[in-house]
Amino acid sequence: MVDKQYSIDISSCVTDPQIQLGNALATGNLRDFRIAFDMGAEAIITDHHHTSIYEKALTTYGYVEFVEECLKRGCSPYHINKHFDKAAISYASDSRDPHILRALLKYEGVQVDRKYSELTPLNSLAKNLKGDNANDVAACLKLLLNYGASPNIPDQREMTALHYVVKNRKIDENKKREIVQMFLERHDLDIDTYRDGELRQLLANEYPDMELSEARNNKSVDMEMLLCYIRSGDMEKFLKQFPEYQLNISDKDNLRNTAQEQYLPLLIESIQRGANAAFDVLLSDNLNVNAVWEHSNALEVAAVWGNWYALQKILDHPDLKLRRDDHPLITVIGKMNEENLQDFCNYRKCFYILLESEKVNIDEKDGSGSTPLHYAVKYRNNEAIRELLKRGSYIGAKSCFNDLSIDGVSPELLEDHFDNCITSNCQKLGDKNFEIIFNYMNLLPRVEACSTSPKMPVQRLRDEMAPIAFIAKSKEHRYLLQHPLITSFLFLKWHRLSVIFFINFLMYVFFAVSIITHTVLKFRESQYEAVTALFGLFSWIGIIYMILRESMQLIMSPLCYFRSMANYMELALIGLSIVTCSEPTYDKETQRVIAVFTMLLIAIELCLLVGSLPVLSISTHMLMLDAVCRSFLKSFTLYSIFVITFSLCFYILFGKPEMNATVAAASNDDNGEFNKFTNPLTALIKTVVMLTGEFDAGDLEFDSLYNYLLFLLFVFFMSIVLLNLLNGLAVSDTQAIKGQAELNGSICRTNLLTRYEKVLTGRAEGASFIVNHEPFRSICRRLTNLYPNYLAGRQIAILPNDSNKVLIPTSNIFELKEFDNSLAHFLPLSDNDHEKQKRLLDPPVRFLPCCCSCITGSCSKMDTRTVKMALMVIEKKTAAIRAQMQLKSTEKRLQNIEQKLEKIFEILQHTQIK
Repeated sequence: MVDKQYSIDISSCVTDPQIQLGNALATGNLRDFRIAFDMGAEAIITDHHHTSIYEKALTTYGYVEFVEECLKRGCSPYHINKHFDKAAISYASDSRDPHILRALLKYEGVQVDRKYSELTPLNSLAKNLKGDNANDVAACLKLLLNYGASPNIPDQREMTALHYVVKNRKIDENKKREIVQMFLERHDLDIDTYRDGELRQLLANEYPDMELSEARNNKSVDMEMLLCYIRSGDMEKFLKQFPEYQLNISDKDNLRNTAQEQYLPLLIESIQRGANAAFDVLLSDNLNVNAVWEHSNALEVAAVWGNWYALQKILDHPDLKLRRDDHPLITVIGKMNEENLQDFCNYRKCFYILLESEKVNIDEKDGSGSTPLHYAVKYRNNEAIRELLKRGSYIGAKSCFNDLSIDGVSPELLEDHFDNCITSNCQKLGDKNFEIIFNYMNLLPRVEACSTSPKMPVQRLRDEMAPIAFIAKSKEHRYLLQHPLITSFLFLKWHRLSVIFFINFLMYVFFAVSIITHTVLKFRESQYEAVTALFGLFSWIGIIYMILRESMQLIMSPLCYFRSMANYMELALIGLSIVTCSEPTYDKETQRVIAVFTMLLIAIELCLLVGSLPVLSISTHMLMLDAVCRSFLKSFTLYSIFVITFSLCFYILFGKPEMNATVAAASNDDNGEFNKFTNPLTALIKTVVMLTGEFDAGDLEFDSLYNYLLFLLFVFFMSIVLLNLLNGLAVSDTQAIKGQAELNGSICRTNLLTRYEKVLTGRAEGASFIVNHEPFRSICRRLTNLYPNYLAGRQIAILPNDSNKVLIPTSNIFELKEFDNSLAHFLPLSDNDHEKQKRLLDPPVRFLPCCCSCITGSCSKMDTRTVKMALMVIEKKTAAIRAQMQLKSTEKRLQNIEQKLEKIFEILQHTQIK
């Protein structure tokens, strides 16, 4: 008995979950059905009969719980069997179970009129109506009608659902009357169009007491009749009757707009049903494609239903004008992952049609400010992401939720696309005119004009550092800052904004040297009074500059200004500097203290400015200093508990009042009092000093064993263990920073440029109105925005064989007049089929070249590392192309070999026959 039970358990454990799922469905065991799902079974897998467990559950009466379980486990209510071209709604109608049908119809978008074997679900139910299933079929018919199923779609015999019901002689008369009454209550019921009005005659004969709708005049074609033809797919009758309908409309009203209103519902219906023949006729009849029907136009309907044929025709229409609320690209991207429910539906094809259309904005925004790239990332559609990036979609667009479109894009995909943005001019690698072309189409936003007047369009100041700032913050994407496309972009941004930094840096150095020299000469009472007065004057000039600088920052962004601790330090520095340089009205000692704090603040500010320099070694050391300070403060905050505890212990044991009195009487040495822990504050300071290893143990009175134990415990735990721990943390932090020194340098530059750009473009929080008014707006635009003021083509070229010179495109040839005529030999740089001239990268300000350009001459030259990395990218892409070509060649050769072998086999077979 035990062995038998044991064998059953073993067999149940090793059973294939897919087989267990089928067995559970066959036996109606819902518990085992769910267990099989938990073990990994899938209800959508088909067997050798091309039928799945899900489809079997849909067709089995009374198995609604199994159907609901399948839907919970990922089965789609829109499922279509590709082999039979049969939808889930058709399988559910075969079950004749209203509960199963209701389980599907609760999902929006189920195609209730989809045909299988020329029968809609409604027609199939009516055709299979019998006495034993009359109640269930009637309930199913009612459900389908309530969910919008059309009662006017005929089958290949022109029989509608009501036609089958009226001719049925297998059901009870009362039930039949109930079903007929249910159909007659439909206001859109057509009983005259098909089979020469036979249905009306049958109803009049069998149910004379029922009120029928007014008979349609077959000679007068109306819209309902044409809609019925479109829904039933009878294009032959539609094309035959439509000219008569046109005449009727023109006879009633000659106004074109009224005729358009009569045609538009037909156009919308033809798009939804995939009736391309009717759509072509309607579209060619001078129809207004921009007209709106029930808050939707033809373009939006075509995108929602995935009708690629209609979408292509509408986009090619010369009169099409997209509304502000039209977002066809966003609509299609949201549906690309869905299953195509109809033969005419193909969302993927719609996506590519929209991308190729010049009328569709690839960076269109919906009500939430989200772009198509936002939605492609949201739906994890890598194909859509690649295509949008390839066509220049901006990766820095922000939605109203403050998330960037780049957020969520895999770094591998982004790196691969950045590689594709680096190309060459197809010259030989060693030629002097060989160019490396960097395309910034995804990093620079498109021009948006917010016009205050039609004559004077105002360009908005754009935030071009947003995507780079996100990359710097994201741990997954951070390594992309070292990609040559990003480093070259940072080079250009620094080239434009560096003038602000260097002016501020030089002015501050002038101020720091002046005030320090003036302070030293004044307190040493130098005999050179004229020199002291001169540096005092220079100090006041520096103070005035500092006041103007802080005032400008405060005016431009007041809220952001008061949130920075550095600004409070600078305000304190200005105040102390004024007191130091003014005539003193207080004692000498106070003057010295103020001067000391002034010099300390000057040194800290100068250190921060020097650390912001885009020099790799300097930024690395500043990062190490910052990291070690932060790490030490975080660690020491926790360990300060022990420091305070030991200081109080020393105060209690060594700071005895009678002993201190004796020491004070014997010696007036203040250092002795410091070593004797005379008060808690002195004890705390002395303990912190002892932590560094400065014990002065000879001055301590060890009069008991407890004193020795406490001191030894402090030496071991604090001086040896804790101090070495803090040193180890500092070393690990510095080694980590040194290991990614280049990346940290790019992060520092990115952060600095982002701060500058936010303030200058008015994007900083609490920005002042002054940044949006002239002439300040024009100055900021010239300093911050690369496109279109500086990079007309959103790309640059580098000459790696000519000292890494940087060439930028100009918007027109007249811009070259400002530069040397010797640049005329440069090759044109194409951008979107608009050929543009090129010029060397110029300094941001004519009278102030970039730093040290007179010495190094590197103002218009890209750094060597970026150029080498770009060449490596080009070589990698070239190698990949060659590998693909070799693979294709090999495949072609293999195909030729297969063809020749087949011919040889044929010859051998003919030879054997003979």
